[in-house]
Formats: sequence, C-alpha cells, structure tokens
Amino acid sequence: MRRVVILGATGSIGTTCLNYLRNSNPGFLLVGATAKRSREKLESIGKEFNCPVLLTSPIETSSLSSFLLSTKPDIVLNAVSGADGLFASVTTIDCGIDLALSNKESVVMGGSWIFSYAEKKNVKIIPVDSEHSAIYNLLKGHEAQSLVITASGGPFVDRMDLENVTVSEALNHPTWKMGKKITIDSATLANKGLEVIEASFLFDMEAKDIEVTVHRQSIVHSLIRTKEGAVYAQLSPPDMTLPIVSALSDGKIELENVVRPLSFSDLTLTFESPDTKRFPLLQSAYRALEIGGAAPIAYNAADEVAVAAFMEERISFKDISRIVGSVIEMDCFKSPVFDYSSTMEMDRIARKEAEKLI
Repeated sequence: MRRVVILGATGSIGTTCLNYLRNSNPGFLLVGATAKRSREKLESIGKEFNCPVLLTSPIETSSLSSFLLSTKPDIVLNAVSGADGLFASVTTIDCGIDLALSNKESVVMGGSWIFSYAEKKNVKIIPVDSEHSAIYNLLKGHEAQSLVITASGGPFVDRMDLENVTVSEALNHPTWKMGKKITIDSATLANKGLEVIEASFLFDMEAKDIEVTVHRQSIVHSLIRTKEGAVYAQLSPPDMTLPIVSALSDGKIELENVVRPLSFSDLTLTFESPDTKRFPLLQSAYRALEIGGAAPIAYNAADEVAVAAFMEERISFKDISRIVGSVIEMDCFKSPVFDYSSTMEMDRIARKEAEKLI
C-alpha cells in the first residue's frame, strides 16, 4: 500500500485525486490532507478517509513539516496553486519525501536550484501536469532531441479581437475544467508559457528545443522527437486522473483502467502553430528563459498579479500580457537566484512592479 498526502486537497487536482481514491481500489492509502481554506471541506475529507488534516493558512514551516513527518507518506502530491506551492515543495523536500508535483510554479520559480536540493535530499520530483507527465514517461523508453508540448488553444483560438474579452468569457474553457487562475492562463496561453519554462528545467532542455503546437482535441498530451527523426506521443482522453495516479505510483503499483481507452473508429487529431501575436505571453516565456536569472520568477509573479487584477476588472484581458512583458525586461531580474529566500525576494519585487503598472 502506497501512503499518500495531498497538499491542496480541496482544489481541482486534489479533488480529482480524491475521486480516484474514493472510487477505485488502487493500492493507495490517503494518510493526510491539507488546504489553505475550506476548513469544512477539509474536515469532511479527514472523516471520510480516516486521516489527519491540516489547515495551512497561514502556512508555517514547522506545522507543515511536523504534519508530513508524522503522517509518514511515501509520496506527497503538491496540488497547491500559485507561488505558495514552492513553499510546499521545499518543505516536502526538507522532509526527504518524494514529490508528485502539480504545482508548476515550484519549477518555474525554483529553476535549477530546486532540483539540486532534491538530489541532495535524495528526493524524486515527478511531474503531474499532463504534458510533462507524458514527456516524463516517454523519456523512459527514448532519448529526446526536442520536445513538443500541446496546447488546447483556449476559448479564443479563433477569436481575432481580444480587446474586450470579459472575465466570464475567459473562464469558459472548451476542454478542461480547472481552477479560475489556470483557466485564465489557458485563455492567454500563459499556462503554456509556464509549461515551456517548466519543461526546460524539468528535462534540461534549451528553449529552442521546446516547441508548442495547438491541438484542440487535447488527446495528444505531448510528443518527443528523437535524433533518428521519429516522433513518439502519449494519447489519452483529457482527464487529469491518469497523470496524477501515474505520478503517485511512479511504477511501484500496477495501474489498470485509470481512464477509458481511446476509440480510433471516429477520431480526428489536428495540429497548428500558436498565434504569438494574439497571445504574446507564450513568446514572453521564451524570452524569460533567454534572459535567465530571475526572469522566470518575474514572469510567474507578474502574471499572478495581472490575472487577479483582470478578474477584479481593474485591467483588460490584453493588459495581462503587456504587464508581464514589461516586468520581465526589468534589469533587476537578470541576476541569478540560488535559494528559496532570494527566490521569494524576487517574487516580492516582481509583484510590486506589476502592481505599479496596473
């Protein structure tokens, strides 16, 4: 039995994981759960799964660390959203526990130092994003020369005028049901930009070797190209259950029928280039990697601030990309960062600069 703790148990990833644990007999045992809010929901989870829970708001290092050490999990699913997820990842690594990582901000902000720290602590970081999960598993059998990450294109893939986009329109994703922030990011393609940055650090790939293609059906989750010229892909229905459970198992539990098998009797798959003029945040992610240093941290922080302002109707949809693009070019973000404290200082500065622009 594989012992699991879920950090962020009341969000979309945490809920999907709980549904699997609830409705299957998978060889997993939930031994703990946390959330920042929703005390009532969290306590209900504790009662249903007969496990301890922790409300981590405000987060304290000692309380989360003590919680993890007392529950003794084999693996932790970090489903915390936003920059707060980096704290959860570092605390998990501190405790020497393997990490199933849904929080892409941990990698975008932590860059190479978080992997060095995990290696020092003998901790595995296993990606949960469907795109990175696909690549992670494809690389077990093949050596990649380059990566191809798929994007659904979001709700505005065919909309030319994006100046007057409303919040409700941006939250209407055609394929995935997700939290509000990631749904807005999918509409701007910032989510794909974050995934490009994440893939660069996760798989030690240069930006030039990471390609994005718009694949509206969300059936092909990612592809790898080998030096021979072959392309290998992972296909499955647009369901986060498989990448979550695959990361929790990491080959230690035999999985069966996690998602329904695809039927090829009536299946259409299309691919097209993303429009970086209408969706400049994707190109800004490549620019952040080119700048290096703290620019990826600034990209994430400025985007979080701008998205929040858009949802409060303080700025327009297109202002999000303008703000992020301006912040990452500031000279203060060109210097490298080497640890958690300096990373969070750069995050603080980027948020302050984004607020000034707003």
